[in-house]
Amino acid sequence: MKQYTLVILCLLSILVGLESATAGNSKSEKPNIVVIFIDDMGFADPSCFGNPLIKTPHIDNLAAEGIKLTNFYVNSPICSASRVALTTGQYQGRWKIHSFLNSRAGNANRGMANYLDSSAPTTAKKLKAAGYATAHFGKWHMGGGRDVDDAPLPQAYGFDESLVSFEGLGDRIISNPKGVKRARALGHGKVIPCERWERMQIQTDRTIDFIRRHRDSPFYVRLFPNDVHDAHVPHPGSADKFKSVSDDPYVRDFFAVLEEMDRQIGRVIATIDELNLGKNTLILFTSDNGPTDWPRKYKSGPPAGFTGPYRGRKWSLFEGGIRMPFIARWTGTIPPGIEDTSSVMSAIDVSPTICRFAGVSVEDDLDGLDRSDVVLGKASRRAKPVFWQYGHPHAILKGGKPEHQSPTFAMRDGRWKFLINPDASEAQLFDLEADEGETANLLSEQPERAAAMANQISAWADDVGFAFDEKAPLTAPVPTIAILATNQLLRFVNHGVSGDTASLQLDGKSWLDLPVFRVPKVAGGRSLQIKGTIRPSAPSGVIFAHGGSRAGYSVYLDEGQLCFVACVSKKRTVVRSSIAISGPASFDAKWNATGEMFLKVNGKLAGKAKPGIIHHEPGDSIQIGADLIQPVGNYTTPNNFSGIIENLTFKYPNGT
Repeated sequence: MKQYTLVILCLLSILVGLESATAGNSKSEKPNIVVIFIDDMGFADPSCFGNPLIKTPHIDNLAAEGIKLTNFYVNSPICSASRVALTTGQYQGRWKIHSFLNSRAGNANRGMANYLDSSAPTTAKKLKAAGYATAHFGKWHMGGGRDVDDAPLPQAYGFDESLVSFEGLGDRIISNPKGVKRARALGHGKVIPCERWERMQIQTDRTIDFIRRHRDSPFYVRLFPNDVHDAHVPHPGSADKFKSVSDDPYVRDFFAVLEEMDRQIGRVIATIDELNLGKNTLILFTSDNGPTDWPRKYKSGPPAGFTGPYRGRKWSLFEGGIRMPFIARWTGTIPPGIEDTSSVMSAIDVSPTICRFAGVSVEDDLDGLDRSDVVLGKASRRAKPVFWQYGHPHAILKGGKPEHQSPTFAMRDGRWKFLINPDASEAQLFDLEADEGETANLLSEQPERAAAMANQISAWADDVGFAFDEKAPLTAPVPTIAILATNQLLRFVNHGVSGDTASLQLDGKSWLDLPVFRVPKVAGGRSLQIKGTIRPSAPSGVIFAHGGSRAGYSVYLDEGQLCFVACVSKKRTVVRSSIAISGPASFDAKWNATGEMFLKVNGKLAGKAKPGIIHHEPGDSIQIGADLIQPVGNYTTPNNFSGIIENLTFKYPNGT
């Protein structure tokens, strides 16, 4: 009987806390709200979530005094899209922000907006209308910067004050001379030069000042640090203490900036407690996506940042890219020391949850749900699934290592997670309660469940505005080989090729294929380059092909002569080596942005021509070792290559 009484009392305390948190409209009854949103921090980077090497005592204390959620998800594995979802309570695809915001050309290439539309619903707008003082300090990345100078200022989204970094407009802190010059040219605010290691302290100082000035009225402030995002540049000498922890200087730098970030967060918490605001202040802490895996930075050894037991990193829809640490503290309202390991909460839920606590009404068209019960310590099942989309053609970057690359759609419903490509390939079904590392694909064991979840993804994709082939049959992952393309490794489907990335061995019947949805765009004057070394065992065969006779390009052997062909508006232009090769031969085929093409064989120019630029995307896959559908060159498909292709790379310098 005592146990039942205790449970009832606990539930009553939660309900009373929720009622008091939302009762009335006077300023004194409204909680202050602080949102700390880290850039590129992995699930297990805080020591309270499992960091095995260093401690984050201030974040740990925050968790000890509140609640930890271990099933919290952001809605994208990349920055801009993740921030839009958190800010609006809606899936970012509704606002045409699928990946990170780049230059105007880079955004247009991917069918993206240049900035978040100022008509979007935001938490700040709602709270400001309810009498809150509002501010944003830190990384913005929802529009402005680079060459985008007409993006709305943060004030247009409901913030009274702001200080952003280079990915935004208004008052900014910039940590490199070129960036300062570029930022000043854009105008729209004061530019404050600083060293990179000074950024978070400046952002934290502004946050603390804002809190002190508004201690007697309800405030909503966002602190979005970006120092954990690489490149990690700590205060000179501060990384030396980690020499005993790691031999990699870049990893040591990461530990130093993580430690400093923890210290700055501690300053914010200390200020709130010093002002006796803890009982009236809700603090939320999480990250925008998993840690990076840049191939150019981690060529040997593991990258910095920890994902705990989870597979995948930034740019991946596997758990390590989207499952984030989450902490909420509200002294006297949230019971301390709670760890919720069952409730699923998403970043789109943050806005309606905050609004509930503030006593503010929420629009019916938000994708997020009010999860105030979970934040207050009452575990519950999320009433509807969470969906994700990330990948070509709406993304530029994928994970550095092939094992981190995921299908482009995903959803979670309860314990079940399903991933799939828009052509229904690489379908994967996981039971996350039994298999948190996503190691056992249950597609064949539960085809009905997988099919039902594929239908749900199809309906969601149609609603949000993504392409998905609802008629394609589900297929499990097949063997792939990773080929380097513009600083990323793309997984080509393997049809009988042996060897590895460095040495592809083709027998005249085998080939590699890159699915259409992963193919980089080439139309509109984008440059491209294909290079490698061949050891042919037959005089003819296609090395690399993309497209057909209307629009496309191909590198192939024709009776021992290397050829580079380009098709523009059904006109075929061929550059051919004059001498038949014998033995190993290197080649370098370029097609520049002005429409000129060049072919080098063994380092010597074999020929050049000017076919012009491609006006229409080829619209089909890329093949290595064959040309499968409509031939680009004057040969008969599939024209398979026989021999060895070594160190094949292709580049699209104008972006993919």
